[in-house]
Order: sequence, then structure tokens, then C-alpha cells
Amino acid sequence: MQLSVKPTSATLRTGIVDILRQAIMTGQLKPGEHLKEVEVAEQLSVSRSPVREAFRQLEQENLIVSIPNQGSFVRIFGEQDVREIFALRAALEDLACKIVLEQKKLGPDEFRELERYIERQREAIRAGDAQGLSALDMDFHEYLCRKSGYERLLRMWQGLRAQIHVLFYHRFRRLNTVSQTVDTDHSAILSALRRGSLHEFSQISHEINSRVAGECIEVMRSLTLS
Repeated sequence: MQLSVKPTSATLRTGIVDILRQAIMTGQLKPGEHLKEVEVAEQLSVSRSPVREAFRQLEQENLIVSIPNQGSFVRIFGEQDVREIFALRAALEDLACKIVLEQKKLGPDEFRELERYIERQREAIRAGDAQGLSALDMDFHEYLCRKSGYERLLRMWQGLRAQIHVLFYHRFRRLNTVSQTVDTDHSAILSALRRGSLHEFSQISHEINSRVAGECIEVMRSLTLS
């Protein structure tokens, strides 16, 4: 493990959390890797106390797991973890889209914004930017949740974001065909929204989530075996 970035946040704990979260989401810290308080503190030039607090927050975010008498480790997402994450994601996004369609919250400006996300995703695909593509994929879906206007729904979705980002990053890196399906999936979602069809959106969303969950399970299984 090598952490080269130093915390610059107003609070050390927040800065350390941000650094470690980013390292986990981008694969710099790998699933199952042992996180040692002393080592992290030395590399970031901080005391162990804010590192310990950061570990607790990341454990609450389900990005690391602490095992008594063994220490803290980057979480390895098992099959049940992945299925739970995508089941919750699908339910939240279904509700968000039900709200935005019934309350007619998507107009020309919103559709243009969604189109911009898709175009930026295509640029990331052409550049081979797995990290950027992962973030843009999340941004597309978060935008829809944000447009619902339901703050609790958005916070619940955001609680899953870092976990999904981890899964997506490794998925994009391991499966060559995934980048193209991101384009077609989001284009299909956008078409359903333009037609104002919640039924069509829900059907597409659940098909995508089921397929993507399967891909993430396959990738995480291969990471634990390698």
C-alpha cells in the first residue's frame, strides 16, 4: 500500500476518509487488502487517532471491514452483497423516476443534461478512462434521483454510490464489452424517459441491474481468486 496524497480538508478525519475512499474506489487499495493504522498514519503524516476515526466511518460506508484481533481490511464484496446493493439501487431509482415522470420534472433542459452525461461517457470510453466512466455512470443515475426532489431518497442512493463505484471500476477494467453496454443502457433509459413510460423504464432498469449485478459478481469472484 502506498498513499501519496496528503489530507488537506478542514478536518483531518474527513480528509483521510476522502483519500482512503478514493483509493478504494479506484483500485489503488485492493479488495481484501490489510489497512494498518500505523502505516496509514505514517504515510499521511498524521496521528493514529484521526485514522482510527476514518476507519470507523469507512466501515459504516461498507467499504472496509474490521475483524477483532486481526485488523481492518478493504471489503471484499460477495455475491449477497452485490445482489443487495443492486436490489436497493433498482428500487430507489424506480421510485425516483416514478416521481419525476408523474410530476413532470423532466423538460428540455433536463433531457439535454442527460444527453451531455451520455456524450461525456462516450468520451471516457474512447479515452479508456475506467475511473472517469465509473464516475459518469454514477452521475447519470444520481441526477435522476436528485431531480425527484426527495432528499431522503437521494441520501439513501448516495449511501450506495461508493460501493457501486468500487464494483463498476473493477467491472470496467476486467470486462472489455462493458463500456459499450453503458452507452446502450443509458440511451435506452433516456428513450423510456422521453416517452414518459414508467413501465418501460422499470423493465429496462431491472434488466440492466440484473445483468450488471451478475457481471460484478463474476468480476469480484475473479479478483478474490487471482
